Amino acid sequence: MCTVITTEQLFSRTMDFPPRTPWKLTYLPADYQWQPAIGHRVVINHHRILGGMRYFAGHYLIGDGINDAGLVCAELFFPVAADYQEWVRPQTLALTPQDFINWVLGSHDSVAAVLAELNQVSVVGQPWFDRQQYPFHWLLMDRRGTFVIEPLNGRLRARPNPASVFTNTPDLDQQVGHLNTMLGLTGHQFSRATIHRLQTYSQPEPQGGSSVDRFKRAALARWRGQPNTSQQLRIFLQDVTVPHNQRHAHNYTHYQAIIDRYRGEYTFYDLTNGQEIHKNLALLTGPVPNRF
Repeated sequence: MCTVITTEQLFSRTMDFPPRTPWKLTYLPADYQWQPAIGHRVVINHHRILGGMRYFAGHYLIGDGINDAGLVCAELFFPVAADYQEWVRPQTLALTPQDFINWVLGSHDSVAAVLAELNQVSVVGQPWFDRQQYPFHWLLMDRRGTFVIEPLNGRLRARPNPASVFTNTPDLDQQVGHLNTMLGLTGHQFSRATIHRLQTYSQPEPQGGSSVDRFKRAALARWRGQPNTSQQLRIFLQDVTVPHNQRHAHNYTHYQAIIDRYRGEYTFYDLTNGQEIHKNLALLTGPVPNRF
């Protein structure tokens, strides 16, 4: 399972995933044409994208990325809780959960633009081109802050994420509720009291690998540690990385990512081969996709 921490400038995450086709840092140009896994419509991107992606049978699955407008989006596993639409609403673009991030980054310059057009898409629980259906929810980030979109009760629910951290199931409200309980607070609001309790927390940190425990650890790292450099964020990512071994043969960390939203820079740490790749989207202007 994945873990995300964001600051005003930086996005960082671990990509935990079953073994499939390899994840690579990948560039997609503006005007790139792609087809969702359901329906027959072809989508033409308006923005260049740099992100962690898988390639399968001529199609790109984006795990996370930044576009040339500075919009960041990441998908994370959301098992059990994910509840997508059962059918495609008339006059909407049909998307699988795997296609949604392509639509976000390829067609929008801000979170506000995404939210304004949410009613123009139908995200339905159908397999992608590799015949796998992945339950996802999404984190989005721009100059206005960090937001989440979660598929709940058959609709996409969007809201700010003042915690600036994200993991997997349960949904954000319940995650914050568990965090507040640890801090001796009640309710599901991430408040000033939550931040104060995090900054002054002196008890042992949760050590489990569950999504709830990783959310708590991420919140402590974000608000008590207040990381403001890529190096500080990388230290935390190392702490929540799932090694590929006999115990974790089917779900482990494939890569770590740090995106500098101000500079349009992406650093990709490939844990399968130890390679570190650093690219700046502003310097990538070619007309064809490129896998690094």
